[in-house]
Amino acid sequence: MVITHVETFTHNPFGTNSYVCHSNSEAVIVDASCSNEEEETQIADYIRSNGLTVKHLLLTHAHVDHILGCRALSIRYDLLWQAHRDSSTWLEGAPDQARMYGFQMESIPSPKKWLSEQDTITFGDTEWKVLYTPGHAPGSICFVDDASQFVIAGDVLFQQSIGRTDLPGGDLGTLMQSIFQKLFTLPDDMTVYSGHGPPTKIGFERRHNPFLQ
Repeated sequence: MVITHVETFTHNPFGTNSYVCHSNSEAVIVDASCSNEEEETQIADYIRSNGLTVKHLLLTHAHVDHILGCRALSIRYDLLWQAHRDSSTWLEGAPDQARMYGFQMESIPSPKKWLSEQDTITFGDTEWKVLYTPGHAPGSICFVDDASQFVIAGDVLFQQSIGRTDLPGGDLGTLMQSIFQKLFTLPDDMTVYSGHGPPTKIGFERRHNPFLQ
């Protein structure tokens, strides 16, 4: 049975989660919340101490708190990020985003590949499928690991909450469609790893999330 290990790193003043996921010595990094050298080193030390080779750098979406470490991690692992094409405007405007919140940030190189619905990501013995889940942000995507029964959901769905929709490109109706038509078609016992806060389960959120009743 394929077991993908998920390691969570919570960084920056927004408390944003980055994930290092690995199987059979190959890894992916999902989102780049590290905002300084110390936070970047926490991720790098984990990868080095576990003897991992990073195969992919992935973004769930391109809001500033998820991309602060994109440039540093791209240089460290000699890889370009992969994201949905609708994230391009946010990625191009990353330095302006950062300045709005008091951060200094250099431009991010264009992604290696634009990801689309039902694309697959492979590393080690693991295969993920991509779900297109806009509403919180343009180009928001989730990564589903059917074998290990989890989904990395970015800021679409949280423990007893949902993503905000008041930023440019956000839309509550679209977000609800993404949750009900994409995430809530997944099994109840599937773990949800969110962009902020602790993990939860699809079934728990279906029954108890106050925004979805």
